Amino acid sequence: MIVRRAVESDLKQLAILFDEYRQFYGASSNLDLSFQFLKQRFANQESVIFIHIKDDLFTGFVLLYLGFSSVACSRYYLLDDVYVRPAFRRQGSAKQLIDTAILFARHENAQRISLETQKNNFQSHALYESMGFVKDEEFQTYHCFLK
Repeated sequence: MIVRRAVESDLKQLAILFDEYRQFYGASSNLDLSFQFLKQRFANQESVIFIHIKDDLFTGFVLLYLGFSSVACSRYYLLDDVYVRPAFRRQGSAKQLIDTAILFARHENAQRISLETQKNNFQSHALYESMGFVKDEEFQTYHCFLK
């Protein structure tokens, strides 16, 4: 099993995996939408995606978005999506993907990697905390939904 940074030629196979991820969180399947979304991220250089591969099959991915801290005058990454196909879970794939994201962010001299997860996703909480992520007890998250 390897993890590598996705390139544009990976988009068709990655879109299938991304569509599975979207369905996992309740979205309707739309392979074209998933492909176009990823294609735009690549074209505009708006994200970094690492893919987990076993025997030429894409088994998981992690998606990072670049952010900036005004106070620290520094960059950080938002780890927005981590997904591993159910058949490949509990084999260290998510940890391998996140480790790669951390190494990448360090190499880019980022201040941090931030993420949000559902309050009841206890397995992910344990994984993130075991990897050095610290739960934020100071800030409250708010959203202003526009659609």
